[in-house]
Amino acid sequence: MPSPPPAAPTARRRRGVVSLTAVTVLCALVALVSVGAYVGLDPDDSRVGLRPWALHYPFLVVHVMCSVIALVTAPLQLWPALRRGGAHRVIGRIHLFAGVFPGAVSGLVVAVMSTYGPIAQTGFILLAVLWFTTAAAGWRAVRGGRYADHRKWMVRAFSLTMAGVMLRVLLPLSMAALAPLMGPEYGEEDLFVAVYPAIAWLCWVPNLLIAEFYLRRRGRTGVREPAPSGDVRG
Repeated sequence: MPSPPPAAPTARRRRGVVSLTAVTVLCALVALVSVGAYVGLDPDDSRVGLRPWALHYPFLVVHVMCSVIALVTAPLQLWPALRRGGAHRVIGRIHLFAGVFPGAVSGLVVAVMSTYGPIAQTGFILLAVLWFTTAAAGWRAVRGGRYADHRKWMVRAFSLTMAGVMLRVLLPLSMAALAPLMGPEYGEEDLFVAVYPAIAWLCWVPNLLIAEFYLRRRGRTGVREPAPSGDVRG
């Protein structure tokens, strides 16, 4: 009697679907929460401090809106059904040219204008630069038909896109953890100012390190992926 096929691949696929679903839902929820304070175009609703310069708030709004597009479209690039044919190409272009690239450029301007000191400024400046350059490297790779390099660069870019999620997860957790140490005389704004410079680094550095670990481990196992079934260079 032939032995039954192993259940491991099915279980692995099931875990993959559950993980992708969770990431997609989480990104959508964070996008909704992020955009809520800026749809009214009222500077008084801004969740971060603003410089008394006319350009700070418009650049912040552009950054938030474009980052929301990048965040919503990022997990769609991981679904196997959407990675075949033209869907991957269309979503990828939206992700890059309506999301990452304008989001990174406007984010760089916003980072320079940050009111939370040089540590926060430097963290967000590096995030914006790396976000743009990793995505640009991924775009150049796929334009040149270097699909393996394209996937590696987009894994890095995805890890940096998820900084938007990590920021909104770590910020309230850090404030809650710090509140008992600072005492009742410190309000929510004081806690925000205290933890924000650290969050400017913690929201993306661990993500990028995990992405690099994943890529190196995948390289050691010798996993090779076929090129996309559709022409993504057009």
